[in-house]
Amino acid sequence: MRYLLTPLKFCTCNLRFLLERCVGRVIVCTKSEGKENLKIMGTSSVLSVYLKRSCHSTNVQNMPQDNDSTTEQNSTENSDFTSITNSDPVLEKKLKILFLEVEVLRQSGYRVPDSVKLGQWKELLEMETRSRRRKYLSYLFGVEKKQENRKKKKDEAKQKREDAMNTAPENTHIRYGLGHNTILIRVYDNTINHFYHSRLIQAMQFSQKLVIDCSYDSHMTSREAQNCGKQLMLMFSDNRIHDNPFDLYLCNARRESNTIKQLVKCIPTIYDLDFPINITEKSYLDLFPKENIVYLTPHCREDLREFDHDAIYIIGAMVDKGNNEPLSLAKAKREGLKMAKLPLDRYLMWGSGGSKSLTLNQMMQILLDIRATGSWDKALQHVPRRKIITTPELQEQCSKKVERPKRQLRYTIKDTSKYC
Repeated sequence: MRYLLTPLKFCTCNLRFLLERCVGRVIVCTKSEGKENLKIMGTSSVLSVYLKRSCHSTNVQNMPQDNDSTTEQNSTENSDFTSITNSDPVLEKKLKILFLEVEVLRQSGYRVPDSVKLGQWKELLEMETRSRRRKYLSYLFGVEKKQENRKKKKDEAKQKREDAMNTAPENTHIRYGLGHNTILIRVYDNTINHFYHSRLIQAMQFSQKLVIDCSYDSHMTSREAQNCGKQLMLMFSDNRIHDNPFDLYLCNARRESNTIKQLVKCIPTIYDLDFPINITEKSYLDLFPKENIVYLTPHCREDLREFDHDAIYIIGAMVDKGNNEPLSLAKAKREGLKMAKLPLDRYLMWGSGGSKSLTLNQMMQILLDIRATGSWDKALQHVPRRKIITTPELQEQCSKKVERPKRQLRYTIKDTSKYC
């Protein structure tokens, strides 16, 4: 069985450091002939890992011991790693090496978060290359700093409100503001949610059906699946605030898939019985007649000229940043379904560097507007402006195309004059 982890790189020096919270064992690094021998001394087992000798830019001997214990205590404390390894000695060995790799990256100044959750350790363990793990740790570091900055701004705003309340002039009979007297009725978030959900309940009875195919989880990475779950949440939000929303069906939605797990994190009450959405593990072929289904895929040739109010449209829930295979087209052909794509090339002039892929919430906004207005010019306004060419840019490109033949013709005349 090939190891998932690539060899680690350490500085060529004799060092000894203790990772108490991470490994719980003393790690001794001694230099031998052409190799560095790393021994993890434990009470029950002795693990020897032979690492290749390489040059490192940072001196590990200068690592502060207090920072070691603090960061490792934050990253591994109160974590049950048996759920990851399932008591497999090979996975336990890889996990210990992974702990060591993350700590070395942290002490070397790389972007590594202070605390790594249990699920994130599992994802790191499944990554085969070091560059991929380093990019994922950098992403987690950015998320952690955003949360810290958000919390800091929230505390500062709270302190400003408290200072403003303390410095406000005393008024014994009336005081306006949140939590005090006001001439308007305060509308709570629950009241707004009930209002929007009442629209969705009405749509479940009388509105047109729209199916989201959630069967592409195996073709996405964990990060793409998380992004897909967030887009599904935004899609549901855009649908419910519309005056005439769709009746959403999430088909092939396995509860243990990464996409649905992320969706549950964003909407914790989605599996409640009174939540206005249809989510099922069944296929759409088991729920709707086949002749009414139209699969929207960007890889087919036929454009969706007019919106059919009696059709049942299907959108594939997939974020394909690295996978550009026509998976939805192949699935629609395999199931014998009608296919169509949005007429993007007919109404828009795409830029040279802009991709034609749209997010799920953008697809929802386009379908809501084309259903309500029947105008593609109005509906396609939801396509990001950075992907299309505006009128000044189009005029500039046309002028360049006109000047190019004149220049070539001038060069041709000049060259032929030599031989006259």
